[in-house]
Amino acid sequence: MPTTHSTSRLLAALALGFAATGCASTTPQAEAEVVIETSSGAVRNLVRLTSSVDAERNPVVSPDGQKVAFNVDKDGQLDIISIDTRTGLARTQITNHKSHDMHPAWMPDSERIVFSSNRLGRLGLWIQNASGRGGTTMITRSQDMMDFGPSVSPDGTTICFTSRGRAAIKEVGITEAGFRTYEVFEGALPHIWFVNTDGTNLTQFGKGIYPTWSPDGERIAYCSNSGGSWDIWLMDRDGSAMTQITSNDGNQIAPSFSPDGAWLAYISNLSGNFDLWVMRTDGTAATQLTIDSSEEGNPCWGADGNIYFCSRKTGNWDIWKLTPVLAQGLNPQPE
Repeated sequence: MPTTHSTSRLLAALALGFAATGCASTTPQAEAEVVIETSSGAVRNLVRLTSSVDAERNPVVSPDGQKVAFNVDKDGQLDIISIDTRTGLARTQITNHKSHDMHPAWMPDSERIVFSSNRLGRLGLWIQNASGRGGTTMITRSQDMMDFGPSVSPDGTTICFTSRGRAAIKEVGITEAGFRTYEVFEGALPHIWFVNTDGTNLTQFGKGIYPTWSPDGERIAYCSNSGGSWDIWLMDRDGSAMTQITSNDGNQIAPSFSPDGAWLAYISNLSGNFDLWVMRTDGTAATQLTIDSSEEGNPCWGADGNIYFCSRKTGNWDIWKLTPVLAQGLNPQPE
């Protein structure tokens, strides 16, 4: 894990969905309140979609581009909400459970979501109707693992996700002086897993966190700290051809593909705190979009070409969106 306190804190929040609530206006906003500083010429159409005393994080846009779902921390209780991507209205309570429900991921039909929940004690993956009206089914369950951060393949057959186990040790010997020696299991580290949406064919891949599918379903972007800091990697859908595409002194996490699959949005603390960045999938043309003194997180590139993300510039985590102006001067759109 990263060694800096701020990085460790943010990654813990990403993994568990928790964030401290702060003070913010509860008045609905019809117009954008521009409080996020952006790098010159790299951003347009900045809009704040939510304004609440509750911390709202982990936004993900439906494949049809109509809704953005996210988790809400209300008095220490995490549930999932969706709103209209254009107006921030049409607020729908998707989950309402005494457990913690977080990290939504849309199915291709834009009618169902996969999410992580500790309803049975440990974090597992579940699926239910995005209307909030039932249809809830468990996908994974484990007594010793935490499953979170799901991403559903474009064909709707496979989920990639992160799983992390309890710290585990085993005795490996006794020294001549009589001291016992131990070894830490790698199972306690975060790994990437795949599972069919019906819960079958559970398969572990390499170490990493927050895998996400490309629009064509052929590649997966994810994060790994195998080099000491968190960087973004790509691999083929079968887990082969693992390729590191960022390498610097900062931490790069939470990648999201553009609709045409040619770019990635992500957050990085290369310039100090965590800001929103974009780059081509070969690692070139890295561009910083926000230059805030606060933090941005959890970007998701929608089918409308906008990047949806959370920010706590106002003292509270809210959901925002912006349109990136990329190196070639075009905003990526699906073919």
